[in-house]
Amino acid sequence: MNIISSVGLGAALAADAMAVSVIRGAESSRKKYREALLTSAVFGIFQMLMPVLGWSIGKVGSGMASGFDKIIAFAILLFIGLKMIFDSRHDSIPDAGNSGVKELLLLAVATGIDALASGITLPVSVGAYMPMQMLYAVLIIGAVTFILCFLSFSFGTVFNKLRPMYLQLIGGTVLILIGLKTLIF
Repeated sequence: MNIISSVGLGAALAADAMAVSVIRGAESSRKKYREALLTSAVFGIFQMLMPVLGWSIGKVGSGMASGFDKIIAFAILLFIGLKMIFDSRHDSIPDAGNSGVKELLLLAVATGIDALASGITLPVSVGAYMPMQMLYAVLIIGAVTFILCFLSFSFGTVFNKLRPMYLQLIGGTVLILIGLKTLIF
């Protein structure tokens, strides 16, 4: 197993989750440390589980998820992004610590779709041919995602001085752009 490739893949797969973590950090009004840990943990766990799921799908039938993965990610990100833009008209943000768990799980799934797709090729891309190597690779991917998302969330808290409506408008737009990027590329 190639550790450097696993770290690089983890960083690449974490890019979308990092963008969402910055937004969640900017939206967080209280209990920032707890919310940062929750956000980072959920994204890290999903980035660990999705490649395993992709690898399993690849074992059963390599073409099953490849036709719909990008469309599913786009639809989820579009829905959440449009909701944020619509909610931006109200110049207030609900407490992310109380009302954002369901949204966080949806975002973890949406940003983890690329990790699911990468799971099909994970044995080749990082040299994880044996089950223990696969376990080490996904643990590294999850740890890298956790660390990067925690740092991104913390960076986002710097922006929470902006008016909430602008944060939601920017956040919704970023999510839609991530969804479009996922759909197109």
